[in-house]
Amino acid sequence: METNSDVNTVDIESNNNSNDNAYNNNCIKYKMYVSEGVGWIGSVLVLIPYVVPFNKTIDFVLNTLGASGLFVVCATSRQYQSVIINAAWIVGGIYKYFS
Repeated sequence: METNSDVNTVDIESNNNSNDNAYNNNCIKYKMYVSEGVGWIGSVLVLIPYVVPFNKTIDFVLNTLGASGLFVVCATSRQYQSVIINAAWIVGGIYKYFS
């Protein structure tokens, strides 16, 4: 009888672990999709001012938001070269806008 209670306990624990693993896998996939989405949106926002002529303010906003999105994606994926270039893009855009 003790063996059956041990088996049931193990089964319940293994079911909980598999549910936790499935939940963790879903969270990882969700974070990956969100990160990819932020990266693509950032890329598009940076490229739009090169195609469409905007005034200085809209150009500044699009470039800053786009570079910020790319900065976040690169920082979370530890791509430090891209982090540096996007940080410089943000700072340069702010300097250019306010000077």
